[in-house]
Amino acid sequence: MISRRKLILALSASLLPAASQAATGTTPPPPEKAKPVAAKPAPSKPAAKKQAVAKPAAKKQVAKKKAPPAPPRLIITINKVSQKMTVELDGNEVYKWPVSTGAPGFETPSGTFRPFRLEKEHFSKEWDDAPMPYSIFFTGQGHAVHGSYHVKSLGRRASHGCVRLHPDNAAKLFALVQKTGTANTRVIVKGGLFADGTVTTDKVKRSNPFKNWFN
Repeated sequence: MISRRKLILALSASLLPAASQAATGTTPPPPEKAKPVAAKPAPSKPAAKKQAVAKPAAKKQVAKKKAPPAPPRLIITINKVSQKMTVELDGNEVYKWPVSTGAPGFETPSGTFRPFRLEKEHFSKEWDDAPMPYSIFFTGQGHAVHGSYHVKSLGRRASHGCVRLHPDNAAKLFALVQKTGTANTRVIVKGGLFADGTVTTDKVKRSNPFKNWFN
């Protein structure tokens, strides 16, 4: 049987640490909490490969062919043999007049030309300011279709290279060219042994030189 003395000593030994802690005001540290273990990330699945989208085949660029230019609407034909002018609009003959082309030594050039300048009142600087009303210039050298007051000479070669018309007829032709436009007009001069001429600014198929020789 434990003696009373030993019991008192045992109780005092167990109570002594608590009393000392209370005296110093310290409390035993709380027990450490268990640190959470970070979960391992789940293995990532390999990214699905993008399915290649077939691109539409590139269209081949086909060069667009340029439309051929429209044929001229107004055709002025001068025949140096017959000394006549024929005027056709859209394939229909509208006028036929006597003219005077270049006299010997002052030849009117043969060929197909596009008129490029219109002058209602013009005076020749080369020939003493001779009046050239209703001038339609068709060469860079100054050849023109124009009115002339030398009406008695119409029907034969008498000019210095231009194509003379009666002033009234020249006014009608001038107005018609103005209305139709120089771009839609061609002046064709032919005559002599080779009626179609040799000088041309347009592509013209050669034809029988004796066909319509005196038209």
